[in-house]
Amino acid sequence: MEKTMLDYIRETPDVLNDIIDHSAEYTKELVDHYLAEGYEGICFIASGSSNHGCLIARPLMRYFLGCEIDLYAPFTFVHHEIGRLPNRMCIAVSQSGCSTNTLDALKALKESGRRSYCLVGRDDCDARDIADLTVNWRVGEETVGFVTKGVTSLACFLMCFALELAKAQGRNMDEARYQKMVRKLKEAVELQPEMVEEAFRVFDLNKADFTSRGKVVLLSSGPNYGTACEGALKIAETSCITAQAFEAEEFLHGPIYPATPEDLFIVIDNNDDASSRRMIDIANALKDISSKVYVISNDPSFDDNHAFRTKKETCMYRSPLYKLACLQTLSYLMTEATNRYEPHEAIKTFKKANKVSSKSREDLYQDLQNL
Repeated sequence: MEKTMLDYIRETPDVLNDIIDHSAEYTKELVDHYLAEGYEGICFIASGSSNHGCLIARPLMRYFLGCEIDLYAPFTFVHHEIGRLPNRMCIAVSQSGCSTNTLDALKALKESGRRSYCLVGRDDCDARDIADLTVNWRVGEETVGFVTKGVTSLACFLMCFALELAKAQGRNMDEARYQKMVRKLKEAVELQPEMVEEAFRVFDLNKADFTSRGKVVLLSSGPNYGTACEGALKIAETSCITAQAFEAEEFLHGPIYPATPEDLFIVIDNNDDASSRRMIDIANALKDISSKVYVISNDPSFDDNHAFRTKKETCMYRSPLYKLACLQTLSYLMTEATNRYEPHEAIKTFKKANKVSSKSREDLYQDLQNL
Protein backbone atom coordinates (compact mmCIF):
# COMPACT_ATOMS: atom_id res chain seq x y z
CA MET A 1 0.00 0.00 0.00
CA GLU A 2 1.44 3.37 -1.01
CA LYS A 3 2.21 5.84 1.74
CA THR A 4 0.34 9.11 2.20
CA MET A 5 1.45 12.57 3.28
CA LEU A 6 0.25 11.72 6.78
CA ASP A 7 2.52 8.68 6.94
CA TYR A 8 5.53 10.86 6.18
CA ILE A 9 4.43 13.52 8.67
CA ARG A 10 4.30 10.85 11.36
CA GLU A 11 7.76 9.54 10.36
CA THR A 12 9.33 12.98 10.75
CA PRO A 13 10.39 12.81 14.44
CA ASP A 14 12.48 9.68 13.86
CA VAL A 15 14.22 11.35 10.91
CA LEU A 16 14.91 14.53 12.89
CA ASN A 17 16.31 12.60 15.84
CA ASP A 18 18.58 10.65 13.52
CA ILE A 19 19.91 13.89 12.01
CA ILE A 20 20.50 15.38 15.47
CA ASP A 21 22.15 12.20 16.78
CA HIS A 22 24.55 12.11 13.79
CA SER A 23 24.88 15.86 13.40
CA ALA A 24 28.69 15.99 13.26
CA GLU A 25 28.91 13.08 10.82
CA TYR A 26 26.19 14.23 8.42
CA THR A 27 27.36 17.85 8.23
CA LYS A 28 31.14 17.23 8.31
CA GLU A 29 31.82 17.73 4.60
CA LEU A 30 30.02 21.08 4.54
CA VAL A 31 31.75 22.26 7.73
CA ASP A 32 35.17 21.21 6.42
CA HIS A 33 34.66 22.99 3.09
CA TYR A 34 33.40 26.15 4.77
CA LEU A 35 36.47 26.34 6.98
CA ALA A 36 38.98 25.34 4.29
CA GLU A 37 37.69 27.94 1.81
CA GLY A 38 37.52 30.71 4.39
CA TYR A 39 33.92 31.62 3.60
CA GLU A 40 32.31 34.52 5.45
CA GLY A 41 28.65 33.71 4.93
CA ILE A 42 26.26 31.40 3.16
CA CYS A 43 23.95 31.80 0.18
CA PHE A 44 21.16 29.26 -0.23
CA ILE A 45 19.61 28.82 -3.68
CA ALA A 46 16.29 27.01 -3.50
CA SER A 47 12.66 27.07 -4.54
CA GLY A 48 9.37 25.79 -3.15
CA SER A 49 9.57 23.72 0.02
CA SER A 50 13.38 23.69 -0.09
CA ASN A 51 13.33 27.49 -0.04
CA HIS A 52 11.00 27.44 2.94
CA GLY A 53 13.17 24.93 4.81
CA CYS A 54 16.08 27.35 4.43
CA LEU A 55 13.86 30.26 5.46
CA ILE A 56 12.85 28.42 8.64
CA ALA A 57 16.45 27.60 9.59
CA ARG A 58 17.91 30.99 8.65
CA PRO A 59 17.20 32.88 11.92
CA LEU A 60 18.81 30.20 14.10
CA MET A 61 21.76 29.91 11.72
CA ARG A 62 22.37 33.66 11.91
CA TYR A 63 22.08 33.51 15.71
CA PHE A 64 24.72 30.76 15.98
CA LEU A 65 27.10 31.91 13.25
CA GLY A 66 26.92 35.69 13.41
CA CYS A 67 27.19 35.97 9.62
CA GLU A 68 24.79 36.81 6.82
CA ILE A 69 22.69 34.00 5.38
CA ASP A 70 21.30 34.91 1.96
CA LEU A 71 18.43 33.08 0.27
CA TYR A 72 17.43 33.36 -3.38
CA ALA A 73 15.18 31.54 -5.79
CA PRO A 74 17.38 29.87 -8.45
CA PHE A 75 16.09 31.93 -11.41
CA THR A 76 16.71 35.19 -9.57
CA PHE A 77 20.14 34.02 -8.42
CA VAL A 78 21.27 33.06 -11.92
CA HIS A 79 19.99 36.15 -13.70
CA HIS A 80 20.33 38.87 -11.09
CA GLU A 81 22.50 37.98 -8.09
CA ILE A 82 25.30 35.55 -8.94
CA GLY A 83 27.94 38.28 -9.26
CA ARG A 84 26.97 40.12 -6.06
CA LEU A 85 27.94 37.62 -3.36
CA PRO A 86 31.68 37.63 -2.71
CA ASN A 87 33.08 35.00 -0.34
CA ARG A 88 29.75 33.28 0.25
CA MET A 89 29.40 29.50 0.35
CA CYS A 90 26.76 28.97 -2.36
CA ILE A 91 24.56 25.98 -1.54
CA ALA A 92 21.81 24.94 -3.93
CA VAL A 93 19.02 22.87 -2.37
CA SER A 94 16.67 20.39 -4.05
CA GLN A 95 15.10 17.37 -2.39
CA SER A 96 14.80 15.53 -5.70
CA GLY A 97 18.16 16.79 -6.94
CA CYS A 98 16.43 17.13 -10.29
CA SER A 99 14.79 20.57 -10.18
CA THR A 100 15.71 22.23 -13.45
CA ASN A 101 16.10 25.69 -11.93
CA THR A 102 18.47 24.33 -9.27
CA LEU A 103 20.51 22.52 -11.92
CA ASP A 104 20.71 25.79 -13.87
CA ALA A 105 22.07 27.53 -10.77
CA LEU A 106 24.73 24.86 -10.32
CA LYS A 107 25.76 25.20 -13.97
CA ALA A 108 25.94 28.98 -13.63
CA LEU A 109 28.19 28.67 -10.58
CA LYS A 110 30.49 26.31 -12.45
CA GLU A 111 30.64 28.64 -15.46
CA SER A 112 31.50 31.56 -13.18
CA GLY A 113 34.40 29.66 -11.65
CA ARG A 114 32.77 29.42 -8.21
CA ARG A 115 32.63 26.26 -6.14
CA SER A 116 29.14 24.79 -6.03
CA TYR A 117 27.52 22.79 -3.27
CA CYS A 118 24.17 21.03 -3.36
CA LEU A 119 21.97 19.58 -0.64
CA VAL A 120 19.71 16.78 -1.86
CA GLY A 121 17.26 14.30 -0.38
CA ARG A 122 18.25 11.35 -2.58
CA ASP A 123 21.54 9.96 -3.87
CA ASP A 124 20.25 9.13 -7.37
CA CYS A 125 19.92 12.62 -8.80
CA ASP A 126 21.22 14.82 -11.62
CA ALA A 127 22.74 17.41 -9.28
CA ARG A 128 25.59 14.98 -8.54
CA ASP A 129 26.80 15.33 -12.11
CA ILE A 130 27.25 19.09 -11.77
CA ALA A 131 27.98 20.18 -8.19
CA ASP A 132 31.49 20.10 -6.73
CA LEU A 133 30.04 18.57 -3.57
CA THR A 134 26.61 16.98 -3.13
CA VAL A 135 25.40 16.16 0.38
CA ASN A 136 22.32 14.10 1.23
CA TRP A 137 20.53 15.62 4.23
CA ARG A 138 19.19 12.16 5.18
CA VAL A 139 15.45 12.62 4.78
CA GLY A 140 15.08 9.04 3.57
CA GLU A 141 12.24 7.95 1.30
CA GLU A 142 9.43 10.35 0.48
CA THR A 143 7.45 9.35 -2.59
CA VAL A 144 4.69 11.96 -2.25
CA GLY A 145 5.70 15.07 -4.17
CA PHE A 146 3.91 17.38 -1.72
CA VAL A 147 6.85 16.96 0.63
CA THR A 148 6.42 17.19 4.39
CA LYS A 149 9.17 15.13 6.00
CA GLY A 150 11.62 16.68 3.54
CA VAL A 151 11.17 20.34 4.46
CA THR A 152 11.25 19.80 8.22
CA SER A 153 14.29 17.52 8.02
CA LEU A 154 16.06 20.08 5.82
CA ALA A 155 15.46 22.81 8.40
CA CYS A 156 16.75 20.51 11.15
CA PHE A 157 19.83 19.55 9.10
CA LEU A 158 20.67 23.21 8.53
CA MET A 159 20.26 24.00 12.22
CA CYS A 160 22.67 21.16 12.99
CA PHE A 161 25.09 22.42 10.33
CA ALA A 162 25.11 25.83 12.02
CA LEU A 163 25.63 24.23 15.42
CA GLU A 164 28.58 22.15 14.18
CA LEU A 165 30.14 25.06 12.30
CA ALA A 166 29.83 27.36 15.33
CA LYS A 167 31.52 24.70 17.45
CA ALA A 168 34.32 24.25 14.91
CA GLN A 169 34.85 28.01 14.75
CA GLY A 170 34.86 28.32 18.53
CA ARG A 171 32.02 30.85 18.40
CA ASN A 172 30.90 30.85 22.05
CA MET A 173 30.17 27.14 21.70
CA ASP A 174 31.98 24.98 24.24
CA GLU A 175 31.04 21.35 24.78
CA ALA A 176 28.57 22.13 27.55
CA ARG A 177 26.64 24.65 25.45
CA TYR A 178 26.79 22.33 22.46
CA GLN A 179 25.20 19.47 24.43
CA LYS A 180 22.59 21.87 25.80
CA MET A 181 21.60 22.94 22.28
CA VAL A 182 21.37 19.31 21.15
CA ARG A 183 18.96 18.62 24.03
CA LYS A 184 16.91 21.68 23.12
CA LEU A 185 16.57 20.56 19.50
CA LYS A 186 15.37 17.18 20.70
CA GLU A 187 12.85 18.84 23.01
CA ALA A 188 11.33 20.57 20.00
CA VAL A 189 11.13 17.29 18.09
CA GLU A 190 9.25 15.68 20.99
CA LEU A 191 6.39 18.15 20.48
CA GLN A 192 5.82 17.26 16.81
CA PRO A 193 3.39 14.32 17.37
CA GLU A 194 1.41 16.46 19.82
CA MET A 195 1.01 19.13 17.14
CA VAL A 196 -0.25 16.52 14.64
CA GLU A 197 -2.93 15.39 17.08
CA GLU A 198 -3.92 19.00 17.75
CA ALA A 199 -4.50 19.46 14.01
CA PHE A 200 -6.88 16.48 14.03
CA ARG A 201 -8.68 17.75 17.13
CA VAL A 202 -9.31 21.28 15.91
CA PHE A 203 -10.11 20.18 12.36
CA ASP A 204 -12.74 17.72 13.59
CA LEU A 205 -14.34 20.43 15.74
CA ASN A 206 -14.45 22.97 12.89
CA LYS A 207 -14.56 20.92 9.71
CA ALA A 208 -16.88 23.34 7.91
CA ASP A 209 -14.42 26.19 8.40
CA PHE A 210 -11.53 24.21 6.93
CA THR A 211 -13.42 22.87 3.92
CA SER A 212 -15.10 26.05 2.68
CA ARG A 213 -13.86 27.73 -0.50
CA GLY A 214 -12.72 31.00 1.02
CA LYS A 215 -9.05 31.96 0.95
CA VAL A 216 -6.66 30.74 3.62
CA VAL A 217 -4.40 33.47 5.02
CA LEU A 218 -1.43 32.54 7.20
CA LEU A 219 0.34 35.19 9.26
CA SER A 220 3.55 35.15 11.28
CA SER A 221 7.03 36.69 11.46
CA GLY A 222 10.64 35.71 12.14
CA PRO A 223 11.34 31.96 12.15
CA ASN A 224 7.67 31.07 11.72
CA TYR A 225 7.26 33.26 8.67
CA GLY A 226 8.90 30.33 6.87
CA THR A 227 6.36 28.05 8.58
CA ALA A 228 3.53 30.22 7.24
CA CYS A 229 5.00 30.21 3.72
CA GLU A 230 5.34 26.44 3.68
CA GLY A 231 1.86 25.99 5.14
CA ALA A 232 0.37 28.20 2.44
CA LEU A 233 2.22 26.29 -0.28
CA LYS A 234 1.12 22.93 1.07
CA ILE A 235 -2.55 23.92 1.39
CA ALA A 236 -2.60 25.49 -2.08
CA GLU A 237 -0.91 22.67 -3.95
CA THR A 238 -2.90 19.87 -2.31
CA SER A 239 -6.40 21.25 -1.72
CA CYS A 240 -6.17 23.78 -4.59
CA ILE A 241 -7.71 26.35 -2.23
CA THR A 242 -6.05 29.75 -2.52
CA ALA A 243 -3.65 30.12 0.39
CA GLN A 244 -1.34 33.07 1.06
CA ALA A 245 1.32 33.84 3.66
CA PHE A 246 2.17 37.30 4.95
CA GLU A 247 4.36 38.86 7.60
CA ALA A 248 1.74 39.62 10.23
CA GLU A 249 2.16 43.38 10.43
CA GLU A 250 2.66 43.75 6.68
CA PHE A 251 -0.73 42.13 6.11
CA LEU A 252 -2.37 45.23 7.58
CA HIS A 253 -0.64 47.48 5.02
CA GLY A 254 -2.72 46.59 1.98
CA PRO A 255 -3.14 42.80 1.61
CA ILE A 256 -5.98 42.88 4.13
CA TYR A 257 -8.39 44.68 1.77
CA PRO A 258 -9.52 41.67 -0.32
CA ALA A 259 -10.35 39.74 2.88
CA THR A 260 -13.95 38.61 3.40
CA PRO A 261 -15.93 36.76 6.10
CA GLU A 262 -15.44 33.61 4.02
CA ASP A 263 -11.68 33.63 4.59
CA LEU A 264 -9.87 31.42 7.08
CA PHE A 265 -7.03 32.98 9.10
CA ILE A 266 -4.25 31.10 10.88
CA VAL A 267 -1.78 33.13 12.96
CA ILE A 268 1.42 31.43 14.12
CA ASP A 269 2.86 32.68 17.40
CA ASN A 270 6.66 32.72 17.77
CA ASN A 271 6.63 32.14 21.56
CA ASP A 272 8.65 35.33 22.10
CA ASP A 273 8.03 38.60 23.90
CA ALA A 274 9.03 40.81 20.99
CA SER A 275 6.44 39.82 18.41
CA SER A 276 3.91 37.42 19.91
CA ARG A 277 1.75 39.98 21.69
CA ARG A 278 1.28 41.99 18.51
CA MET A 279 0.45 38.91 16.45
CA ILE A 280 -2.14 37.74 18.96
CA ASP A 281 -3.63 41.25 19.00
CA ILE A 282 -3.90 41.09 15.20
CA ALA A 283 -5.50 37.64 15.40
CA ASN A 284 -8.13 38.85 17.85
CA ALA A 285 -8.83 41.93 15.73
CA LEU A 286 -9.36 39.74 12.64
CA LYS A 287 -12.49 38.32 14.31
CA ASP A 288 -14.21 41.52 13.15
CA ILE A 289 -13.75 40.24 9.58
CA SER A 290 -14.23 36.50 9.95
CA SER A 291 -15.32 33.99 12.57
CA LYS A 292 -12.74 31.59 11.14
CA VAL A 293 -9.65 32.83 12.98
CA TYR A 294 -7.24 30.30 14.49
CA VAL A 295 -3.87 30.50 16.22
CA ILE A 296 -0.99 28.10 16.69
CA SER A 297 -0.32 29.37 20.17
CA ASN A 298 -0.81 28.72 23.87
CA ASP A 299 -2.13 32.26 24.35
CA PRO A 300 -5.17 32.12 26.69
CA SER A 301 -7.11 34.83 24.84
CA PHE A 302 -8.16 32.20 22.28
CA ASP A 303 -10.51 29.41 23.24
CA ASP A 304 -9.35 25.82 22.84
CA ASN A 305 -11.62 25.26 19.84
CA HIS A 306 -9.67 27.87 17.86
CA ALA A 307 -6.13 27.26 19.11
CA PHE A 308 -3.59 24.59 18.29
CA ARG A 309 -1.64 24.12 21.53
CA THR A 310 1.23 22.12 22.99
CA LYS A 311 1.79 21.31 26.66
CA LYS A 312 5.26 22.85 26.48
CA GLU A 313 6.81 25.57 24.35
CA THR A 314 10.29 26.20 23.00
CA CYS A 315 12.14 29.30 21.93
CA MET A 316 11.07 30.83 18.63
CA TYR A 317 14.09 29.51 16.70
CA ARG A 318 13.22 25.85 17.28
CA SER A 319 9.43 26.13 17.28
CA PRO A 320 8.99 25.58 13.50
CA LEU A 321 10.28 22.01 13.94
CA TYR A 322 6.92 21.14 15.48
CA LYS A 323 4.57 23.98 14.51
CA LEU A 324 4.93 23.21 10.81
CA ALA A 325 3.49 19.74 11.45
CA CYS A 326 0.16 21.37 12.34
CA LEU A 327 -0.15 23.03 8.93
CA GLN A 328 1.08 19.96 7.07
CA THR A 329 -1.55 17.83 8.79
CA LEU A 330 -4.27 20.40 8.13
CA SER A 331 -3.28 20.39 4.45
CA TYR A 332 -3.71 16.62 4.35
CA LEU A 333 -7.05 16.69 6.18
CA MET A 334 -8.45 19.57 4.12
CA THR A 335 -7.52 17.84 0.87
CA GLU A 336 -8.87 14.45 1.84
CA ALA A 337 -12.16 16.12 2.85
CA THR A 338 -12.53 18.21 -0.31
CA ASN A 339 -10.97 17.82 -3.76
CA ARG A 340 -8.60 14.92 -3.04
CA TYR A 341 -5.73 16.57 -4.96
CA GLU A 342 -7.81 17.23 -8.08
CA PRO A 343 -6.75 20.49 -9.80
CA HIS A 344 -8.73 22.35 -12.46
CA GLU A 345 -8.73 20.76 -15.93
CA ALA A 346 -6.77 23.76 -17.22
CA ILE A 347 -3.94 22.92 -14.82
CA LYS A 348 -3.92 19.34 -16.08
CA THR A 349 -3.62 20.64 -19.64
CA PHE A 350 -0.79 22.95 -18.62
CA LYS A 351 1.13 20.17 -16.87
CA LYS A 352 0.67 17.65 -19.67
CA ALA A 353 1.95 20.15 -22.26
CA ASN A 354 5.23 20.31 -20.31
CA LYS A 355 6.32 23.50 -22.09
CA VAL A 356 8.21 24.73 -19.03
CA SER A 357 9.40 21.59 -17.27
CA SER A 358 10.43 21.98 -13.63
CA LYS A 359 12.10 18.57 -13.23
CA SER A 360 14.87 16.92 -15.24
CA ARG A 361 13.34 13.47 -14.74
CA GLU A 362 9.82 12.13 -14.87
CA ASP A 363 8.04 9.87 -12.38
CA LEU A 364 9.98 11.08 -9.35
CA TYR A 365 6.89 11.05 -7.13
CA GLN A 366 3.42 9.51 -6.92
CA ASP A 367 0.90 11.23 -9.19
CA LEU A 368 -1.75 12.14 -6.63
CA GLN A 369 -3.28 14.72 -8.98
CA ASN A 370 -4.21 12.24 -11.72
CA LEU A 371 -2.39 14.27 -14.34
